[in-house]
Amino acid sequence: MSWFSILPTNLTILETWIIRFFLLLGIMTIGPWALFLVYDMILYVVRAVAYEIPYYGGRARGQRRPRAPSLVERPNGKRRTISFSAAADSSSVDDEKDEFSRRSRDRSTHDEAVGSSEED
Repeated sequence: MSWFSILPTNLTILETWIIRFFLLLGIMTIGPWALFLVYDMILYVVRAVAYEIPYYGGRARGQRRPRAPSLVERPNGKRRTISFSAAADSSSVDDEKDEFSRRSRDRSTHDEAVGSSEED
């Protein structure tokens, strides 16, 4: 360490512990993401291999080949439209508010009708 250190020789122990601490922080930060990627790759390989097993796998049972999820296609097969204009359009929000107020009005008139029929 003494060749690469700018600290005095009596502080090399402190420098070593600081290095260990930051390595531990790096492992704690990157470790879970790396484990998740390894798990995801193993799961994909297992699913792909299990599809090919005779008499048991998905091909033998007539199932579709496993695919990675798509951002463009929904699970039911319809294409998903991705745009920011729908989020910026406030008319759909106004329509939802109108629908909510209409439902609450219908509910209140229904409650009044039920209340008046009970009084008779």
